[in-house]
Amino acid sequence: MERFSLIDQMSKGTRAYIILFCLTFFTTLPGVFNMPALDRDESRFAQASKQMLETEDYIIIRYQDGQRNKKPAGIHWLQAGATAIFAGDDQTQIWTYRLPSWLGVSLAICATFWAGIPLIGRRAAFLGCLLFSTSLLLTSEGHISKTDGVLVAITTLGVGAFLYLRQSEHRAKWFSMLFWFAMGFGFLIKGPITPMVAFLAIICTSLWGRGWKWPVAVCAGIALIFLDTYLPLGPASFVGGLLIKGAGGVILAACGVRFVLDQKDEDWFRVLFWWPGPVLFVLMVLPWFIWIQMATGGQFVEGAVGKDLKDKVVGASEGHGGPPGYHLIFLLLMFFPTSLFVVPSLTKLGADIRAKVPDAAGLVFLLWWLVPTWVVFEFLPTKLSHYILPAYPALGLICGYGLLKLIEGARLPVSRAVSVVIFLIGGGLIAAIASPAGLDYFMKDAADGFKSVEPATVLAAWADVKLVVWPLIIIVASLLLCVFYSVARKYQFALACLIVCGVATGWHMRTTLLPQQTWILATTAARTALADVCALPGEDGCDTVSPTQVQTIGYAEPSFVFTTGTEVRISPQSTPYLPPAEQAPVMAWVINLEDTELGPPALDVIKGQAADQGRCLRESSPVYAYNYSNGDPVHFVAVLVEAGPCRV
Repeated sequence: MERFSLIDQMSKGTRAYIILFCLTFFTTLPGVFNMPALDRDESRFAQASKQMLETEDYIIIRYQDGQRNKKPAGIHWLQAGATAIFAGDDQTQIWTYRLPSWLGVSLAICATFWAGIPLIGRRAAFLGCLLFSTSLLLTSEGHISKTDGVLVAITTLGVGAFLYLRQSEHRAKWFSMLFWFAMGFGFLIKGPITPMVAFLAIICTSLWGRGWKWPVAVCAGIALIFLDTYLPLGPASFVGGLLIKGAGGVILAACGVRFVLDQKDEDWFRVLFWWPGPVLFVLMVLPWFIWIQMATGGQFVEGAVGKDLKDKVVGASEGHGGPPGYHLIFLLLMFFPTSLFVVPSLTKLGADIRAKVPDAAGLVFLLWWLVPTWVVFEFLPTKLSHYILPAYPALGLICGYGLLKLIEGARLPVSRAVSVVIFLIGGGLIAAIASPAGLDYFMKDAADGFKSVEPATVLAAWADVKLVVWPLIIIVASLLLCVFYSVARKYQFALACLIVCGVATGWHMRTTLLPQQTWILATTAARTALADVCALPGEDGCDTVSPTQVQTIGYAEPSFVFTTGTEVRISPQSTPYLPPAEQAPVMAWVINLEDTELGPPALDVIKGQAADQGRCLRESSPVYAYNYSNGDPVHFVAVLVEAGPCRV
């Protein structure tokens, strides 16, 4: 058909993978080099990887003097390797630690296309990947040095390997090996998430053959595992929680047994569990696991499972909670602009599965790739928007299928209208946040939160913050054109405008907007205060001696540690004690005066000690910022105490 000629040409052979990789690589590019190190997870990951290079110990994961026993070491190996290759001696450039994520999301799109071909065909898979490649969550995770960009790539690769194994007439065993390699790699990146996503999809799709009640039972069992955390059981919370979790466990066990009994004689099942595959998984995971257990005296499992995982499962870890439906609401923003096609695509998916169209088997797999993983993260008490990313490839392919059917003539007026509303809400929120009025509102709200200084003083200090407006015009124009062409059923034009909208949104947010908003970059503010008194380590243009020690009082963000140096001391490990000049000739502090319990008393103590010892103390001008990590204002002053009296 003529209307598909361009898509068919672009989606042929290797060309398709190159186009998709380059599109995602370009869309994710803004932020990789110009965004400062972010708090808190990114800087913690990057700092731990940096300390691997500093200590040349690639087994124990450290954050300053302590161990960081939370996630396996895989992502740290990738980040440390990228930094060793590209950074040389300067290991404080955050972009090198972001390279695995940047490449990860670009490869994830290629893996999504590869996995989608046997499910919905090359044309629909390519459309779905074009849509998915511009989604806000994917491109955002691609410029952050965390696990999720690599995780989505390796998880999708594993799912794709299973799909090709299942459809292969000769049951090629190398697909089994690729599957188990992906499971092992994924486990080393983020523990059980990759195997969980893959096996939930496999099990639920297989159980679908016995009727819809079985995969629904899997989802119900998952929900019951976490349900007690949302119920006010009062004094019976412990016993009631055990009973509810026990019921969920029994349901999941029954479904697992049913799956094995149904599939154990199938050719694909025997090839999938061909013994070299699971052995490869064990050989990838077990040596490091044994090594780190020995190196940490058994503390890794205690920290990763007994603390980190347990905290996420039994409650809202670090205050990141929310009710079920959290990820569905955040879909408005996180899947923007692909959200334009979500509702009609899901509607068409359900209708075609019921109608048992020729592609129904692939559609069923997409459904159960998406739903159980979504249920896990909707009911998991700890909620962060990036948790759901491993399910997004399935949703992207579903949208590609729906878009193809819309181009072919499907009407779906109600679901299209609902999706347009969702799209406009998401796009409108983004445009409002990034507009001059939105930023003015947030600035005033942040300034009103200061206790140590008048809001007018803060706003005057922030008056020179710039906002580039012209990219917002492109975003709004492309957003409206998307709606126009969608309503007019000119979906090829809507797709082109959607890609422009997605790319423009990412570039504006991470190139012309956020890097310019220095008032929300608390660590940048802290370092500005240090530079004002020539106390910033490695600072050019100063004739003072570098500080023996840099400490913060009332501020403890990991980005300060990463950018300033592993040896800095942050709260609560810091102290206002001034050693004698013989022990510490030059000392520097960054003090947050907004922390009324610690900041002002510490400043007075340091000044008093400096006077008693007859040492010169230099104090910076105040610097104000808003710490987006905890929602608190910060009012920094830096002090530099030299060895002797001030020089005239």
